[in-house]
Amino acid sequence: MTAVWLTLLGWQEALCTFDAAQYGTALHTLQEAAIPCRTRTVNFSSASRRTGTFYAVGERTDRSIEYQIFVKKADLPQAQLALQGRLDSL
Repeated sequence: MTAVWLTLLGWQEALCTFDAAQYGTALHTLQEAAIPCRTRTVNFSSASRRTGTFYAVGERTDRSIEYQIFVKKADLPQAQLALQGRLDSL
């Protein structure tokens, strides 16, 4: 689903990052907190299966994929606390 459809169906973006490790950690944290979430990835690379990596010369490969995590609007405050590591202190 596109981000527009997710927003129209009541989902709110909780995290947007280009860092795969941060994405994985955040997704694991939300799953441990039992917060339902949806994910979306967008590839901004110029390389494709047809052109190969020739067109991607000079691009930063670590910044070519955008990771997004969406949660329900009602769960957004709880998700933000979980991602900040403060959920257990409440």
